Amino acid sequence: MTVALAHGIFSHYDVQVMRQVFTKISSEPWFSPGAGNRAALASCVMKMYRRGLVCPERLEALCRLVAHKKFSLQSALGGYRFLLAEDDYHVAADARQRLNSLGAEVLSVSSVSAALDIAEHEHGLDGALLDVNLSGEMVYSVAAVLKMRHIPFAFVTGSDDRLLPPFYRNDKIFMKPTDWAIAAKHVVRRQRLLAV
Repeated sequence: MTVALAHGIFSHYDVQVMRQVFTKISSEPWFSPGAGNRAALASCVMKMYRRGLVCPERLEALCRLVAHKKFSLQSALGGYRFLLAEDDYHVAADARQRLNSLGAEVLSVSSVSAALDIAEHEHGLDGALLDVNLSGEMVYSVAAVLKMRHIPFAFVTGSDDRLLPPFYRNDKIFMKPTDWAIAAKHVVRRQRLLAV
């Protein structure tokens, strides 16, 4: 068994033990459930198990201590990953700084094509904040991909024209200047509703 663990090959029992520990810890009310935190916790559980901590109770106890220190819900955005589609450099920098300070990871892009690439291919994306108009291109194609992947988003715009196409009329729109933390927390609440 030690040789198999050293090579990263796990038996069905090994996977079952690690899954149970991961599930117990990640469902704790203090655990911040962003995709980044879930992936890091899974990696932590596997690493501890691979190092020989195979007793389920001890593995859970040690991983719970580590998780509580690293992944506790210190802010409503800790461990969450957001796509930020914003073409104004200063606005995007302000949004990134604000969200990063609250523990979120931000993938910032300034074009529809770059936003589409992330929306289509990025795994572990918890939500998105989309400027409606990116250098003259409307962001609706990105929103459509996010809807298909069940990734919540909110629109952000600086124009007074709040008229969205009918398909998006139920989606939240924030007017610039906006409090990026409030917009992101709205998206997080939507993500939790989708997960139920």
